[in-house]
Amino acid sequence: MSTLLVVLALVPLLGVVAATAALLAAQVRTERTSRQALEAVVVTGQVSAARSALAREVFLTSARTRLDDAAQRQRLGPAVVLALGSALPEDDLVGARRRTDTALAAAEAASAAGRAAAGVAADLVPLRTAVDVTRSWSAVAPGFGSLTSQLATAERLAVDDALAGGVGADVAGALLELRTATEAVALGSDEALEVLDGLVTADGAVAGRAARDAWASTAPLEVLEESPSRAVRERSAALLAASTGLRADAVAATRAAGGTPDRRLAPRLSALVEGLDDRSAGLTGLAATTSARAGALTRAETSSAHRDVVALGAGALLLCLLTGAAVLRTSVALGRPLQDLAAAAQQVGRGELLAVDVTGPREVRTVAEGLAATVASLRRLQEQARAVVAGELGSPVLAAPLPGPLGAVVHASVTELVQAMVDRDRLREDLTHRATHDSLTELPNRARAMELLDRALARSRRDGGVVGLLFVDLDRFKQVNDTAGHAAGDAVLRAVAARMREHLPAGGTACRLGGDEFLVVVEDAGDAQLLELAEALVDAVSAPVGFAGAEVAVGASVGVARTAGGTAGREELLAEADAAAYQAKQQGRGAGGGPAAPGGRGRVGFYDDDLRRRLTGARDLEEALARALRERELVLHYQAVVGLDPGGTTDAVTGYEALVRWQRPGHGLVPPSEFVPAAERSSLVCGLGRHVLLEATRQLARWSAGGGAAARRTVAVNVSGRHLVSHHLLQDVRDALEGSGLEPHRLVVEITETVLVDHALAHERLTALRALGVRVAIDDFGTGFTSIAQLRRLPADVLKVDRSLAAADDPASAELVRLVVGAARTFDLAVVAEGVETPAQLDALRAASCDAVQGYLLHRPCPPGAEAPEVEAGGAAVREPAPEGTARDVGAPPGASSGTAPRAPRPRPAPPETVTTTAPTTPRRAGGR
Repeated sequence: MSTLLVVLALVPLLGVVAATAALLAAQVRTERTSRQALEAVVVTGQVSAARSALAREVFLTSARTRLDDAAQRQRLGPAVVLALGSALPEDDLVGARRRTDTALAAAEAASAAGRAAAGVAADLVPLRTAVDVTRSWSAVAPGFGSLTSQLATAERLAVDDALAGGVGADVAGALLELRTATEAVALGSDEALEVLDGLVTADGAVAGRAARDAWASTAPLEVLEESPSRAVRERSAALLAASTGLRADAVAATRAAGGTPDRRLAPRLSALVEGLDDRSAGLTGLAATTSARAGALTRAETSSAHRDVVALGAGALLLCLLTGAAVLRTSVALGRPLQDLAAAAQQVGRGELLAVDVTGPREVRTVAEGLAATVASLRRLQEQARAVVAGELGSPVLAAPLPGPLGAVVHASVTELVQAMVDRDRLREDLTHRATHDSLTELPNRARAMELLDRALARSRRDGGVVGLLFVDLDRFKQVNDTAGHAAGDAVLRAVAARMREHLPAGGTACRLGGDEFLVVVEDAGDAQLLELAEALVDAVSAPVGFAGAEVAVGASVGVARTAGGTAGREELLAEADAAAYQAKQQGRGAGGGPAAPGGRGRVGFYDDDLRRRLTGARDLEEALARALRERELVLHYQAVVGLDPGGTTDAVTGYEALVRWQRPGHGLVPPSEFVPAAERSSLVCGLGRHVLLEATRQLARWSAGGGAAARRTVAVNVSGRHLVSHHLLQDVRDALEGSGLEPHRLVVEITETVLVDHALAHERLTALRALGVRVAIDDFGTGFTSIAQLRRLPADVLKVDRSLAAADDPASAELVRLVVGAARTFDLAVVAEGVETPAQLDALRAASCDAVQGYLLHRPCPPGAEAPEVEAGGAAVREPAPEGTARDVGAPPGASSGTAPRAPRPRPAPPETVTTTAPTTPRRAGGR
């Protein structure tokens, strides 16, 4: 049975596939090549005919245009002109042009050569027009030569395309003869033009070239004399003989034409022109003969290849029929068993793992047994796949391998797949945890916190429950980072997170928002419970944390907010808790808004109706202040700064401090203590500072316009920390100085001592201001954390002693003032004392050699009048400008206003590199990482 199957099926099929495919492909290629060669031969003949016609037109055009030239006719003489004219064909130029157009139109435009002929036809029109208009051959000769060359190139390319296809030897020889014949035609046309040019122009150089031993066109003709075609050989021999005679006539004629022409030259020239024309016609005929021969051989080869393809196809068809008959006979013997086996295989292929019947001949049974074993293995694999899909990765089915080497590979693949799924699940859990939890504290992160809060609020809206939110903000965390390092800060954050988890009630969740901010979400807890939890968190967080053999401690400010029945959204609840934490932090700071003491415990703030009203009022105040800046409701009051004379006889005003007031509609004059903090909390403080800079410098410029002492005085402007570190400050100062025309050294920028501690860019900005020529004063000196030893590093020109030191009556304070004055003189700084209210204070400051003073004893802040404020010597009396419809003074509280009275400009010390503080402050949100 196996031998029969091999003989009847395998051998015939292999024979049909191998032999038929190879032979048929070869014959088809041969036929296609022959057809392409035939097409190329046809195109070559068409283009060759077109080129011959164009060459004849060129020859006639050259002859006619030259004979029409008056100078040429006079030089040649009437007899020669008449002879040359009579030698030209009767149809003359019109007929030549008509034949050229016909030949060019006959070329097939589908081929490259045909497209070249079409291009030549288009380019020929303007050349003919130029000939008819100018009657000059020299103007158009290059153009005609270019067109002839294009057609010659197209001929060569067409022949090369035919040869490139791999034609037979006979066809290849005929194509080579065709290319040689076309070359002879081209050379003959060029020689005819050259001879004509020598005859007409009598050019010696042309005559020399025409007199060479042999013309170039004879070389191709000598090659064609060896052609297998008798017709080609005979035509080539005849043309060679004609070329020999024409060459002798051309040499004699051109030599005679170079001398003085006479009547004897005319008959010879006429015969030469007729001979050249006949020779061109003969070359054209030779090309046509070679083209016809190449076409005949190519058609014969194409027909032969076509017959071979048909014969081979018929043989292949017959072989297929015989093979089909054998297969049909075999199918009768195998019949039903193979059909059943095929049907079973199709069902298995569709995924139906059915039982396979093992029946039929031995070969069929063998195949059926193999298919049955395959079905059994697939069933085992199906069970394993179901276990994997169901997630039963520990099922015993997965541990049983399939039989055979393939089973071992499949089992290894299943094992790897199971392990990969286990690893994927583990990795997914880990990534999910990392995406929703803080890597340092393992608490839920901000994104997870927002999700948990949204869920809690959704449950509250659905069930009418309560959601409590605790905003925990660490105090003094930045100090831990700065003093003990970030590793200590990390330890503190981990300890805080652990302690918060320990104090959470059931259902409560602690989250880290980032930096030193935490959030606790509690559901169904009353106000008392929330406050109790907040106090517990403050106590837990405030406990010291051991690190590197030492202890570090932070505090906590906790803001509590709650919502019931879904009355507030997530953002609103967060804002309320944040506001409550901010209020708690502000209440926990030291006097004057400084940081809480290092051992401070922290505070708890609850967002209630009172806080809501205060925040609403603050928001309204900010909006009104923004409107005040737009409507120019802010005005400046000025307090004189008086320079002290040790003898008390020549005290005089050396400058002023500009203090901002708000002329608020419906409220009257508002002091800065009520609106400056609101500006500090918002971005309005930079606009406020810009307004004060512009108005103060302009007012001082107006006072200085009259000359005198006012032209030497200064004006001091307080600049907030936010404005100082903004990138607008330097430009604002430049704009104020340029707008007022004030000299830079007459502007004094005042900053508080705490700004140097709270803002890292403060030193850089102050150094840049001094580089502009502006003077810098440190306000409220003595209330911050700057040591006297650091004065030499401060980027400042003036120290302003705080009123708490200047107004003190105890000997220790007086000694401290003298110490500050002495240290300031050591570092070339001027000293101004603030808050002088009694003659005794003034005498004490004079005895301490203070440079200048300001205070209510000498001058109260007042609006600008027509003249600058003056103070009499000794400070016994005060002269003030008349008020301009406003209150004379608003009674600014101590610390709400300050003044600066610098002495004459001193050489400035080098800018400081660093400033060291004894106890750095911790502004809200500081220390976040």
